[in-house]
Amino acid sequence: MEFMGKKLEDIIVTLPYKDGTSLECGVYSYFEVNNRKYFALLPLKGEKKLDFSHSYMLYEVEEDEENNPIVLYIEDDLEYAIAAQYFSDQLEKK
Repeated sequence: MEFMGKKLEDIIVTLPYKDGTSLECGVYSYFEVNNRKYFALLPLKGEKKLDFSHSYMLYEVEEDEENNPIVLYIEDDLEYAIAAQYFSDQLEKK
């Protein structure tokens, strides 16, 4: 699967935390709901290996003018619930 011409397995997202630390994640899935785009992220262990021992993290994603992903925190609880339900339904189908 791809996001704007980039293979999902090649996309690494660095999530910064308020305490100054960060977490490198890989993209498990990309999906769209209600005209919004989302990534389901998992932390990385080793080189580009998704760590399935953690829970999925959902983030909205947009692209910049060069088609690079911009990951956004989902602040609205209802929007998060809709995205999470869609993602959960997709996992059940796999």
